[in-house]
Amino acid sequence: MRRIRVVADEPSARATDMRQHSRFSFRHISSIQVSNRLSGEPMGYVADLSLGGLRLVASQPLAVGGCYEMVLHVPEHGERVRQIEVVVICQWSRKDSRRDSFEMGFALDRPSAEFTAMVAQQAPRRRKLY
Repeated sequence: MRRIRVVADEPSARATDMRQHSRFSFRHISSIQVSNRLSGEPMGYVADLSLGGLRLVASQPLAVGGCYEMVLHVPEHGERVRQIEVVVICQWSRKDSRRDSFEMGFALDRPSAEFTAMVAQQAPRRRKLY
């Protein structure tokens, strides 16, 4: 019997090649914080996002294949913060030894109109910078 080893904590080259949407990074001070919609507990922050999903940086890993209900706390002008609810499925998880944290990739399970509009608003802003 032949053993097959499955590693689910890093995205495969095929998964990377299959990416359908451009990603937008949030590396500034006012990053998008994420909390659990059901418990209200903080989950981490968004490293980048696209129309198809997001990458989360957190202190603890989440289960690959798990479905999560999240609230994205998106900074707006002034002190305002817009809250956008999303339902996502964890595609991969890996340890980031440089930061002593974990990165996880999530695919949108049920895209919301608010999430799609927020990502669409980011696209023109990001293109102007280059």
